[in-house]
Amino acid sequence: MSERRQRIIQTMKNAGLDGVLYAAGANFQYVSECTKYFWQRSHMNNMFDRHTSRILPEAVIWLNTEGDCRIVAVPKLEDQFPGQEVIVSYLDQMEDTLSFFVQGKRIGIGYDCREWLANALKDIDPAAEIIDAELLLKDLRKVKDAGEIKQLRALAEFTDEAILWVSQHFTEGMTIAEAENMLMQYGIEHGMDDFSFPPLIGFKTQGTFTAEQNFDFPRTNRLLPNTGIAFDIGFVKDGYCSDWGRTLYWGKAPGLIRNGYKVLQDAQVHMINHIVPYKTNVNETYRMVTDYINAHGYGPYFRVQMKGINGHQIGIDCHEYPLLMETEDEPFLPGMVFCAEPKMIFPGEMYMRVEDMILITETGAESLSRFPRDLFEIGS
Repeated sequence: MSERRQRIIQTMKNAGLDGVLYAAGANFQYVSECTKYFWQRSHMNNMFDRHTSRILPEAVIWLNTEGDCRIVAVPKLEDQFPGQEVIVSYLDQMEDTLSFFVQGKRIGIGYDCREWLANALKDIDPAAEIIDAELLLKDLRKVKDAGEIKQLRALAEFTDEAILWVSQHFTEGMTIAEAENMLMQYGIEHGMDDFSFPPLIGFKTQGTFTAEQNFDFPRTNRLLPNTGIAFDIGFVKDGYCSDWGRTLYWGKAPGLIRNGYKVLQDAQVHMINHIVPYKTNVNETYRMVTDYINAHGYGPYFRVQMKGINGHQIGIDCHEYPLLMETEDEPFLPGMVFCAEPKMIFPGEMYMRVEDMILITETGAESLSRFPRDLFEIGS
């Protein structure tokens, strides 16, 4: 039995559970340790939206505290879980198939196909207590093992390469839709499985929009002189996600904006360089960034989606716990990988962002995103 599986079982025992039953999703992948199956993702990854579009599961995994682990899957998925015991079942027979071995009085389930899982368990044993176990494994999942770190490092490297290639192949007059399609084709040609979330290569030309339209990016917007290009991009490969953000400028940027981007990048580097594992708390990164930006005169332009939030962990899901927000209270640990994404807004002129994937090491923090921080003005 793997070390991961042993830790999961101990976590189940600590929670007083007899077993867990997960439909295909992030927890399914984590428990099974299989990354071949391409399961349907919600782009918000259940963190903000607990209602997924899937109603019936194509595959479920059962694990009890005795170490009995079985996957029930429809025939077309039989070969997607190497090294695991797979029981083949038709979709409409899956509940009966589970009844032969699922037992226990306290059973945890996740958000994916939640209603189906709960009804199936009640039919198997009406006396069973069904427990919300979507977040049961979050403390285990937040610290990545060596294999996970290798995968995330490779994804970060690929994402850097993809955006650099796209930025070198922009053509003046192209639309947002054309730019995003170019990026998608690059990912497909290089074996990526999907985007982590709907991508953004947002064009906003100075003087063509109001302050109220700062965050509107119609797909017909064109790349013209004096256009800010806001990137928010992530790829999926073998069950893991990347998440990356930058801003470039097509043409010669005004000094206020050009200097602001340097301050935003420097604030990010300042934060990375001052993280001390076991000591720095996840709730401190927001203040590290904002204090630096305020000290350099750009405080009025600083923006986050919600006050006090500076980012999130990343792994199997694009958005994982803990969030980098002022209400969280736990230290950074070696093996955690998070995304810090400070932003600035210049009303009616530019939406600016920086986002890096950052690994906590035994001695500090390392940015897995290596895209040139001084690359800003491109094109004509």
